[in-house]
Amino acid sequence: MKAQIDRIIKHIAVITLILSALIMGYIVYELSITKNDIARSLVDKTIDKTQHKLEDFFIPVRNQLNTSSVQAQMKPIHEFNQTDYNKLFVPIIENYDQISSLGIATNEGFEHDILLGEDKEWFSREIDIDHKGFVEYWKAYKINGNKVHVDSIWTDTAQHDPRSRPWFMGADHDLEDVHWTDPYMFNTTRLPGITVSKAWIDPYNDSLHVILALDLTLEKINDFTKHLHPTPNGEVLITTKNKAFIIGAPHNAHIDSDLDQTLSPTDEIKMEEMQVVLNHEEADVPFAFDSGGETWWGVVKEFKLSKKQSFMILIALPESDFLSEINESQQLMSGGFLGILLLTFLIMRSHNKQVKSQKLLRKKNKDISFKNKLISHKNKEIMDSITYAKRIQSAILPPERLVKSYLDRSFVLYLPKDIVAGDFYWMEHLDDTILFAAADCTGHGVPGAMVSVMCHNALNRSVKEFDLTSPEKILNKTRELVLEEFSQSDDDMNDGMDISLCSLNRKTKELKWAGANNPLWIIGENDEVIKEIKPDKQPVGRHRKPTNFTLHDVKLNEGDTIYIFTDGMQDQFGGPRGKKFKPSRLRKLFLSIHKLPLIEQRERIKQELNEWRGEHEQVDDICIIAVKV
Repeated sequence: MKAQIDRIIKHIAVITLILSALIMGYIVYELSITKNDIARSLVDKTIDKTQHKLEDFFIPVRNQLNTSSVQAQMKPIHEFNQTDYNKLFVPIIENYDQISSLGIATNEGFEHDILLGEDKEWFSREIDIDHKGFVEYWKAYKINGNKVHVDSIWTDTAQHDPRSRPWFMGADHDLEDVHWTDPYMFNTTRLPGITVSKAWIDPYNDSLHVILALDLTLEKINDFTKHLHPTPNGEVLITTKNKAFIIGAPHNAHIDSDLDQTLSPTDEIKMEEMQVVLNHEEADVPFAFDSGGETWWGVVKEFKLSKKQSFMILIALPESDFLSEINESQQLMSGGFLGILLLTFLIMRSHNKQVKSQKLLRKKNKDISFKNKLISHKNKEIMDSITYAKRIQSAILPPERLVKSYLDRSFVLYLPKDIVAGDFYWMEHLDDTILFAAADCTGHGVPGAMVSVMCHNALNRSVKEFDLTSPEKILNKTRELVLEEFSQSDDDMNDGMDISLCSLNRKTKELKWAGANNPLWIIGENDEVIKEIKPDKQPVGRHRKPTNFTLHDVKLNEGDTIYIFTDGMQDQFGGPRGKKFKPSRLRKLFLSIHKLPLIEQRERIKQELNEWRGEHEQVDDICIIAVKV
């Protein structure tokens, strides 16, 4: 009887092993599918990110071209003088880093170009074939308000017919439509670029065709491709439509390439994996390939500027950068399966002695599994609630694209301590005036987030419902609304917020400010010290001796940088002795970086914070806003 039972047990064990092998094979198969899905998803995300960057580069220029072409039709072209050209077109070159020069031409052989020199000196070039022949007439001048001060005038004997330029012929052929040229080297600056142009029939002369053209410097694309790092060793490359020339080159240090010039030939790329992607003919579909014994993923994607003009986006990502954990899991599973074989053999030998203990063990395991599932379920419910709270809180924060549309030279550094935060930033647009603030509500995490939503709503009501625009009046009304909400509770609630609230007129550069416990710092472009405006020492909330908040009027200068912030970074523990960062260290940091581009300032602050914090936990939410005038 016992032998029969043993044989049955052995048969069951063999069947179990076979089933285990089948399950293991199925899991390995599913892992392979998962790996492919992850790789394709990462490639698609990288494509989307790169396309968004290119859209941010080209689309605003195209929209500006359409707007400027309408503005240029408000007056006959032959009546334009230098002041008219400057008033209409100089702000375009000043507001768009990618635009290097601008030209307007007619089918009668007239052309007027405007470009900005390296030393902030303006140049104009004019050709009038009917009246002056093919000679180029140049002016170097400076602009003071609406006045033009000419420094020098000279002529260039090189003869050019504006009507023979590719941007002229292309736009004149597709009248009323936007035309993009192929990339080429600009004659004036000798920089690689592309020209977008638009033609129209002069409303004052039906026989006159007018073409407006904007020159875009493609090196700006090369600049942002340097910072596209989809994975530690992955690369993004942007080329012309025929894949002959580079528009945006990869620049990671591990690449054995000295390419640093836009419009360099693509056959000079020394990265073998990128050459494989470059030579791949099928577009839009991610594909895997082997290189140096390692699996890579690549894709070729067309970015269309128009029906006739486009660029190609090439991506190469090593699988080891993002699938190493899954590959390790496969190895562990294989080892685990071998362990199961050994364990099954041992169980078969000691079966008779361990039946009772195994039953008890299974019961305990079942109880533990049930408790684990219960705990896991409860934990999931809590995390789902907090995550949804984060979505709600994130929805009230102005998105980065909106901030940039109101304050194009600014950054927001927002680092919650937990999933949700007590800190928040706020912005409102009133004609030429931008209201913006950095606020720190009592507490952090879920309690802080609940207070922040209440305070955010009170700020919105103060502006939208009570039509308040002055910072001190907004804070007074916000405090009133917050105390009104808390007064409905039977508990003595002392929650509120510290805040630094600015009202900036973008035209007059006038700043109005009020603060509750948080100051305002201003650094002039060439200053070596920080101008600090101290806040009222009271919160927006319950206070022992509340007073009306104080309004401060500040006249700003071109190049001044405004900093408002909460106390999170100053209170962060770190450094060699585990002490607080303190305001004095923050002053030194801002003074050392205020001349850098704002995006670099933001990264330098994050780098300084991480280096200071080291292994210490983040102690509070952090919010810093900087605006350059």
